[in-house]
Amino acid sequence: MSFIRHIAAGAVVAVLGIVPSRVAVPPDLAQYLTQVAKFSQADLASLETGTVLAQVMPGATDTEVMVVAAVKIRASREQTLAYYGQMVSYVDGTVTKAFGRFSAPPVLADVKDLTLEAEDIAQLRSCRPGDCDLRIGGTALTAIRSAVDWKAPDAAAQANGRVREAVIAYVSAYMKTGDDALVTYNDRAQPISLRQQWQEILAASPYFQQYSSALRNYLVQYPRAPLAGAKDVLYWVKEDYTGLAPVVSVVHGVIYEDPARPDRTVVAQKQLYASHYYDGSLAVAVAASATEGSTPVTYLIYANRSRGDLLKGGFGGLRRTVARSQAKSAAEQTLGTIKTVLERAGGR
Repeated sequence: MSFIRHIAAGAVVAVLGIVPSRVAVPPDLAQYLTQVAKFSQADLASLETGTVLAQVMPGATDTEVMVVAAVKIRASREQTLAYYGQMVSYVDGTVTKAFGRFSAPPVLADVKDLTLEAEDIAQLRSCRPGDCDLRIGGTALTAIRSAVDWKAPDAAAQANGRVREAVIAYVSAYMKTGDDALVTYNDRAQPISLRQQWQEILAASPYFQQYSSALRNYLVQYPRAPLAGAKDVLYWVKEDYTGLAPVVSVVHGVIYEDPARPDRTVVAQKQLYASHYYDGSLAVAVAASATEGSTPVTYLIYANRSRGDLLKGGFGGLRRTVARSQAKSAAEQTLGTIKTVLERAGGR
């Protein structure tokens, strides 16, 4: 999962006041951006004039990166959310190689376009628990490998078929039991429990509880307690970033509109699996409506907290610097693209 998508985050939920002729950064949003994300008052002023703000924050561990970004868009919240969703699912063939949504319950047709790279299939054949460059947790690695006739001409097709079946089984289990189904990665000598990483990410994100406790609790308790105004969107995506192995991710997205706050939509993205690099991730985007004169305006705030083994190892310091730079750049580019496209479409 990319730093943009998942792509773990502290949630930002802003209570936006509406001023008939001019919009100013409201106190609680300004408080978050200045006290948590460490933006200056000059930064807030530039936000009002159209600048995309982005800041990388210290993580709770040395394997964690957090980025916060914000932009003011002269377009309606509905337009902003629609385009945000298009960017998540758009297959450009360069970065996003494939994408699919899961039905409820999941079926094999949901993952018909999911394939592993040749290098990953080679890893699937040769690697062992504790020593593998491909992340497939639990007993799935042994089960998949033993089910493939590696001498057959269609061995790659067999492997992809078994992987698709494993993904469907995994998502089905998550839909039934929630966090109890989360994978434990055993590709390294020290196993990584995604459930434990998720709990630690939440503990490191107190603003999620403070500003959107209902959504936080829904994600923690899923699927045991429904939430009015919440829509689940579970999906998988295959992404390819320069210099890195392509990553297949599975994500639980939630689009939440608090019935008590009809001017706001919160989109949370909880990573359920990543084939490389990521130990866990949570991203939260908030779209809040306002007006500027007669023009609809949306404040889009994005926060992402991600952990991964890309930040480990002997070159960890260099890797952390690169990862933080990429996270900031990706956030700036994504929010900037949304602003540019929507304002150009509206002639603003």
